Order: sequence, then structure tokens, then C-alpha cells
Amino acid sequence: MIIDVHQHFVFIPPKAREEAVSAWLKAMAEDSSISYGGGARAERVPVTAAEVEQRFREFLPDPDGQKLITRMDRCGIDVSITCVMDNLADPRNSDERLMGTNRVCAELAKNSNGRLIALAGIDPRRKEAPDMLRECIQEYGMKGLKWHPDQGYYPNSPEAYAMLKVAEELQVPLLTHTGPLPTGAALGPAMRAKYAQPALLDEVAQDFPKLKIIAAHMGNHFAWREWVAVARCRPNIYGDLALWQLLAVGNYGRFCRDLREILDVAGSDSVLFGSDDPYVTPVVPNEQFIQILKDLPHNAPGGIKFTEDEVAAILGGNAKKVFGLWD
Repeated sequence: MIIDVHQHFVFIPPKAREEAVSAWLKAMAEDSSISYGGGARAERVPVTAAEVEQRFREFLPDPDGQKLITRMDRCGIDVSITCVMDNLADPRNSDERLMGTNRVCAELAKNSNGRLIALAGIDPRRKEAPDMLRECIQEYGMKGLKWHPDQGYYPNSPEAYAMLKVAEELQVPLLTHTGPLPTGAALGPAMRAKYAQPALLDEVAQDFPKLKIIAAHMGNHFAWREWVAVARCRPNIYGDLALWQLLAVGNYGRFCRDLREILDVAGSDSVLFGSDDPYVTPVVPNEQFIQILKDLPHNAPGGIKFTEDEVAAILGGNAKKVFGLWD
């Protein structure tokens, strides 16, 4: 079983003007091609804005999730964990609008025959955030919580803890962003990595020992050592490989070395497959990244070795345990 634990629900209202949607897709394509696909850094992937934009247009809009399911079928993904993003700093995102988006995402998952699992996106700085999370889980049927602390809050703040008490009580996991991100026109205002340092999750993991915590990106493929130090000591800390496909394609040798060290230090049960679809997959398609992972036992360079069991755990076995899934 292959499980993508990091897929973004992108809600484009049915009545959105075509020119507005087109402008948004174009901005996203330019951001992705510059931030992830271009430049001189060794981990970047050579891809043009035009190529990325074409792929975005094939992905979105996707009101009933069928385009996503088709992509999943094409690359063998059995289940995707789709998540809503919330940023209180966005003046358009009222409580009502946000809950409407969470509800649409939940309905999409409910109608997917088990192919999609929805995570609620709720900024803990909202006054009614704990009650909103409880409603998303108990009434909408969502299965976890997604955070982006780099938008201006710490995951160990009092308002964050008020939500985590609900998540631990309801036995649902937290997927929380870690590490720095590029800034672009479509990605919104500058993200602040100081709020998303993996070390902050050490306190969270200790104070909520029954809460399963997935550090999105493991701090990213240039700041992962802080995450691995925490994950080694906290059995309820996990990490996903979203954004790591850029390194896998751009610098395969380093990808193998870093992943081998991560598995050796944190344990092979700590790492989960994640794609960051649809934001990164137009640059590196999931088919390509999944095949790279499947080939690790045979293609790793320089005496580095991976086992079939390790790869199976990364691609789905570990996520099954985190989300309580069975074949």
C-alpha cells in the first residue's frame, strides 16, 4: 500500500471567475518553477514556468477530486491524506469561510470510497479554534489537524496547546510544517522559519505523549538534522518526505546519503511518504519520485544500502500505523 500523507486540498469556488483562476494558476506556476525548479542550487530541477503551468492546468480546478484520484491511480497511490491550509493573516479567510472549506474537503473524502482522508486546517490563533477542530472531527468526520506555524505562531504556544488537548483527546494526529520555505506571489507573505523549527516539537511531544506528530518535510532537506535529533528521542514524532523529491532528482547521491542517515538515527518507522501535491508535483511528478524510492535497494550509490522492508515502510507501512489504516 502506498500512502501520500501530505496532499493539499485546493478549493477553487465553483463561481470563481475564469480569469482569476487563470491568474492564480499562472502565479503558482511561476513561483514553483523559480523556487523549486530553477536556479543554480544543486537540488533544483530544470523545468520551465510554461511546463509547470501546463501541469497545474491539468490538475486544477478539481471540484469532485477525480483529477486527483486519476493521478493517484497513475502512480499507484492507494490513499492520500488531503489537508486544508489556514492562515489567520489572510483577511479573506473568515471563520465561516474557513469552516466551509473544511466541510467541502471532508465531503470530498467521504465520497472517495476510502481513497482520501481529510485533515482540518485551523490556525490556533482563531478565538474558537479548539471548538472548530472538535466540530471538524466529530461532525465533519475529518481525521486530523494540519498546521503552518511559519505563518506566525509557535506550535508550543498556549493557543496551540489548547487545540492539541482536543487532538490528543480525540486521538487524531497533527501534521505540522517545519523548515523554511521560499516566498512568492501566490504563496503569500513571507514565511518565518523561526516558528517552524523542528526542535520546538520536542516540548510538544513530551507534553502530549499520546499525540502522533508528523513534521512535514522533516525540517526540509537542508535543515533535517534538528528534526532527526528530536525524532530519535520521541517515539510519537514522525516526518514526511514532501519536498525531498527535489533533492532526489537534483542531487541523488546526497538524497541517498541523507536518507540513510535519517533512517539509521531516527529509525525506519519514523519516515512517511509525502508529496506536497499539487504544489511540487508539477516540478517532479509522483510517478518519478515513487519509482526513485522503489529503486533504492538496487540503485543507491557508494556502498549505501536500503532494504525492501524500509522502502515499504516509507511508502505506506508507517502511515498505516499513524492513521490506523489496514489493507
